[in-house]
Amino acid sequence: MSKKIISMLMSLVVVTSLIGCKNAEGNAQQKNEATTEDNANRNNENSEGKWAKNYTLEETQNLFKEKESKIEDLTKELGIKYTKDEKIKKEKEQPVNDNSIYFDNSKPEANKIESMYFGMKTYGDDLESGDISLKLSLKFDGESAIKNNDFDLGKTSFKKYIEAFTEEENKDYSEINKEIVDKLKNGDKQVEINSTIDGLKEEIIATKECIIYKVSTKKYKFADAEMSME
Repeated sequence: MSKKIISMLMSLVVVTSLIGCKNAEGNAQQKNEATTEDNANRNNENSEGKWAKNYTLEETQNLFKEKESKIEDLTKELGIKYTKDEKIKKEKEQPVNDNSIYFDNSKPEANKIESMYFGMKTYGDDLESGDISLKLSLKFDGESAIKNNDFDLGKTSFKKYIEAFTEEENKDYSEINKEIVDKLKNGDKQVEINSTIDGLKEEIIATKECIIYKVSTKKYKFADAEMSME
């Protein structure tokens, strides 16, 4: 996977050779820059479910390892070559440890998965906070979906990866499918859908050329979890 694609994955979206994905990436980055981390954390604190609880560093690492094992097994089953990596970098002058598994398919077929990233980030010299996220991109044949009024995200490889992380089986994608197709048919250049799954934040960006999906935990403040255990 190229350094450029890895960088974009960390920022939510994947840069590909598709114009639509580039536009989606640019717009998403602008939106992210306009939204402060405090606002994002407040929204997460208002959510409910398993993943909305406060976890310690050890608990979060154990959850990540459990899910990473499922993601890796699934990727092996699909016969996709992948990479596991751990690196330390700087974000806003803060050290960030990024432990991840990912792959990039440079020549995906229509409506096939293009890239996948599943990782846990820990922030600060003392690893005082962290989060877990799954990021996927699909080469989308939007023109055919609009023409035939037929597309089901649940019939793509996205479904298995989302289930491996969220444990939500038999997820109903009908409303998501309809919103994507209807809005693109009505002339929207980009469709954005936001929801929650058991305390996880779900974000979808779709153009006629690609669909970008992210599901992530809140940023856990490990000191808060330690205090709640006392």
